[in-house]
Amino acid sequence: MTRILKAVGRLTAAVEALEKSVDTRLRDSSGSISKLQHDLELSVKENSELKNLKQDVGDRLDSVIGQLSEALEK
Repeated sequence: MTRILKAVGRLTAAVEALEKSVDTRLRDSSGSISKLQHDLELSVKENSELKNLKQDVGDRLDSVIGQLSEALEK
């Protein structure tokens, strides 16, 4: 019976070590996921700003091209 009790004790210790390891990894993963979500939000915001800037630049170029065409026709 003593061998069985020792085996149960070792098994219990191994399970506790595994649970602790899983908890640690979950906490680390949560931090990584939060950082990734934050980075994604920043990227989406930056992408939106760049789209607006691209539209503004395109509008200005169209205006300048129109002015140049008008000037060349005179």
